[in-house]
Amino acid sequence: MAPSIQLSIINGEDVGGVRRFNPGDLVQGSVQVIPDSDIQCEHIYVRARWYTQGRGDEDEGIGAEQDVYQGELREGVPSYYRFHLKLPQEPWSFAGRYVNILWEIEITIDIPWARDPKTSELIIMADSRT
Repeated sequence: MAPSIQLSIINGEDVGGVRRFNPGDLVQGSVQVIPDSDIQCEHIYVRARWYTQGRGDEDEGIGAEQDVYQGELREGVPSYYRFHLKLPQEPWSFAGRYVNILWEIEITIDIPWARDPKTSELIIMADSRT
């Protein structure tokens, strides 16, 4: 089993159920983790990351990252962490005929010698004036 990870983004514009941000905006939110066993975690990372989808080579990058916790997580005890990530100026979200550029907020619990539990939520990062 894996820990329960809940991501809540508290700002941005709601566009059809997806949060939209301008380049350079601050993404704010919180993470709730409920472990199903005691976990000694190296880090809990919150990342704003982008990746491509479609034809051709795949690419990805991290636009912003925050390490919100290091230490022990106790079985069944909820832990809460706030985060704020400043988005870069580019690349913007893009939906094209041959390639898409997608952005997400990703939570990763870095556990030594184990598969790192993750969860993510898609966001749109594009200038509202376009």
